[in-house]
Amino acid sequence: MAYNPYNNNSNNAIPIPVATAYYDNKISSSLSLPQGQPSDELSDRALKTFIDQGYTTGLAKSLVENRIAFPLRIWIIDNSGSMQKPDGHRIVETTSKTSVKTVPCTRWEEIRECVNYHVQMAALIEAPTTFRFLNAPGGGIATRQFSIAQSGVAYIQQDVMNASSIMTKARPGGMTPLTQHMMDIHRDVTSMAPQLTAEGKRVVIVIATDGLPTDEQGHGGEYIKQQFVQSLRTLEGLPIWVVIRLCTDEEDVVNFYNDLDEQLELSLEVLDDFMGEAEEIHECNPWLNYALPLHRLREWGYHDRVFDMLDERKLTKSELWDFCKLLFGMENFDGVPDPSVEWKDFLKSVDGLLKREKMQWVSVYDFVCIQDNMCISVFFFPTERNMNVFVLKHILFLSPFLPYNVHEFKKKNPKRKKLTPWIDLKKLHKMYGDGSACTIM
Repeated sequence: MAYNPYNNNSNNAIPIPVATAYYDNKISSSLSLPQGQPSDELSDRALKTFIDQGYTTGLAKSLVENRIAFPLRIWIIDNSGSMQKPDGHRIVETTSKTSVKTVPCTRWEEIRECVNYHVQMAALIEAPTTFRFLNAPGGGIATRQFSIAQSGVAYIQQDVMNASSIMTKARPGGMTPLTQHMMDIHRDVTSMAPQLTAEGKRVVIVIATDGLPTDEQGHGGEYIKQQFVQSLRTLEGLPIWVVIRLCTDEEDVVNFYNDLDEQLELSLEVLDDFMGEAEEIHECNPWLNYALPLHRLREWGYHDRVFDMLDERKLTKSELWDFCKLLFGMENFDGVPDPSVEWKDFLKSVDGLLKREKMQWVSVYDFVCIQDNMCISVFFFPTERNMNVFVLKHILFLSPFLPYNVHEFKKKNPKRKKLTPWIDLKKLHKMYGDGSACTIM
C-alpha cells in the first residue's frame, strides 16, 4: 500500500466508517478543483453591490484575493429534525442596505437565510462553491447537493435559480450524520491536495449545524462524538480551512464544538450567529463596530490571522495595523504610520480613512450607570433580543444590594438606529493611547 502523506492515522484511533455511497438520493460521488484561471479583479457590478451592502472598498476588493487563495468552498447544511426548533434569529432586508434587523424564527429559517446569502455571494464573485445537505431534503428534490460556479461562468445564473428553488423546497428532518460527510470530503480533498499544496492554495469547509453528531440511525453519545472528532483528525495536514457555523445556543453543543480547537491540529474557527459574535468581539475589542459585512466574510471562510484574534483577546498594535490594512485596503494604507511608533499620526490617518467609508448601524449598545461615576456594561443589540430585557430586569432587581444606584441608565448611543463609523476612535485611543485626551471627533 502506497504511503499517503495526507492521511493521518493513529494506532489508537477510534474507528470511523469508510466513505460509501449510502445516500438514498443523488449526490455527486466526488468533487474536483475548478479548471481555468479566475479573474484577479472584482467586476464593477460586484464591487458596487458589496459597497451598497456596507462593505468597505478594501474588504470588497480583498474578496478576490481570498477567492484565488481558496479556489473551492464546501458547505455542509444541517437539515436534521432539530432545525425546526423556534429559537433562531433570521437577518431580514430593510429599506437601508446597511441596516441590520433580525426576527425570531426556526433554526432552519436562520440557516436558510445564511445559505441564500452565500449563494448570491458566490455567484457575484464567481467563487466555486458546493452545498450538500446532511439528509435527503424532501420536497420532491432529487439531489442532496447543488453548486455555484462549478460549471463555468455561463451557467451561474442557472445555478442561482436552481439553488433558490432547492432551498425554498427543502425541509428539515432526519439525523446529524456528520462523520460520514466528513469522510466523503476527506476523500475528495485528499485527491486535490497535491495540486493545492503545489499552488499554495486551500479549500474552505463550512459546517452549518445545530447539534451533536449522530449516526444514520440517530444514535449519539460519546463514542459517536469521538468518531466525528476522529473524522476531523483525518483532515490534519490537508490544505483546508474549517468554519463551524453554529445555529444553537445549547450549552452542551456549543461547548463540544468550541473544545475541538484544543483537540485537533486543524485550522478551525467556530462561529455563533451575528449577534453572538458581536457580543464576543465587543468584550475583547470594544472599539470595533462589528458590522454585518465582517460576519458575512467570516461565514464565507475569509481567513486572515487577525480575524481569528478579534473575539479572543485585545489586538496588539501590530495586529491593529494589520486589521486596518484589511479594512481599508492596502492601496489606501500605504504610508500610514506604525501605531507602535507614531500613535497620534496613525489615529489621524485612520480618521481620514473612516470618513471615506459608509457608516454602519451599531451592533452592540452599551448602557452605563451614571450615578457616582460607577459603571457597568450590559450588551444591548439594536434587534430587541429578549435577553436584553432579562439582563436589565435582573440588574434592577439586584440594585438595592449593590454599592451604587443602577436605576438610571444612559445609553452611549442615544438614538435607537444611530449610524456609527467602523471604528470608535475615542475607545481606540483609550485602549492604545498614552493616556492623553483624544482630540479627534
